[in-house]
Amino acid sequence: MRWSKGEEMKQYYAIFKRNKNAIEVEFPDLEGCVTFGKDWDEAYENAVDALAAWLANAQASFIKPPSTHKALENLKAELVPVPIDEKIIESYENLKRINIIIPLTILEKIDGYRKQVGLKRSTFLVHAAEEYLERHQF
Repeated sequence: MRWSKGEEMKQYYAIFKRNKNAIEVEFPDLEGCVTFGKDWDEAYENAVDALAAWLANAQASFIKPPSTHKALENLKAELVPVPIDEKIIESYENLKRINIIIPLTILEKIDGYRKQVGLKRSTFLVHAAEEYLERHQF
């Protein structure tokens, strides 16, 4: 099963374990998806990020549907629901650097606008391309 945007999976349960130096986090449904933090807040924040990175990069055969709390109760551990953050997943998508040629007058307009709204040039161009493709139903 491959996770895809808009699917019903909204969270996975993680096991939070305290040791001498950190809080360790492990996702029982997702082999190898682990992280830690120096305290509970950092461990939770890192868990949200680790879950998103893992889902964005794992092979489809490794992604299992999330277990219910009841199904994991036998682990006798601190189970914490960790939400799937689609925005973080998108930030982990594969990127490709390209070279393009744009007329200077258009580039100046792009840069003027993107600076006003706080976007990087590449982010603006991606949004513009997505909007164009959507408008032309491609």
